[in-house]
Amino acid sequence: MDIKKALTHSVFVVSMFVVATPQGMAATQVERDKKPELIGMGSGAIAGAVVAGPVGAVAGAIIGTVMGQNASFETLATEQQDTIETMNAKNTQLSLVTQKYNEAQLELARLRAEQHSIEDIDLAMNIQFRTSSAEIEPHFMIQLDELANFIQQMPEAQWQLAGYADPRGRQSYNQDLSERRVQAVRDYLVSVGVSANQLETIAYGDSQPLADHANNEGFFFDRRVTLSRVKGGQMAQAQ
Repeated sequence: MDIKKALTHSVFVVSMFVVATPQGMAATQVERDKKPELIGMGSGAIAGAVVAGPVGAVAGAIIGTVMGQNASFETLATEQQDTIETMNAKNTQLSLVTQKYNEAQLELARLRAEQHSIEDIDLAMNIQFRTSSAEIEPHFMIQLDELANFIQQMPEAQWQLAGYADPRGRQSYNQDLSERRVQAVRDYLVSVGVSANQLETIAYGDSQPLADHANNEGFFFDRRVTLSRVKGGQMAQAQ
């Protein structure tokens, strides 16, 4: 009987402790947002009370709260990782679409070159980049190799390379990033045989976004270098 009374007294003290603390008073207001933490605190307090009385309840409540927070953080981390993986998959799909578009543009330009004069040829294409990167992806290098071969067949033609960045981050950083991107494409084309005299470069930073940025997928379209043929003082623009 004495043991039973002691246990009953310990549980009663635990209840008073939980209600009297700010966490207990605010429980109904934050129940939905803090459910894992509240469950951890309650179960930890009861376990501590059974083992070591009121003192154990305090220690158990603290341990239970920490455990609850860890569970909440782990859930959040998992959700964030899922979101990142989904975005990466979508960006990969968009990159493949861009690659197919560029291949079609090159083939169309070749056909026009066979049938018309140089002045009738319009060629425009985009090279996409990863976030905060000025490194050319391998599949775009293959297309630039083909483009270089095409440009060398038109030594009198002039081409413009324009670099862009998405609007995230500081404006000065994005301007520098767009300059590094356009320089990387220019250097690559020159390295595979294109005359530097045929290429001119310009960088716009984040000042000319293409897409609606209501979601992160839109940023993909702004991380690019656009190649356009200069024709009669104007350029064919990649869409």
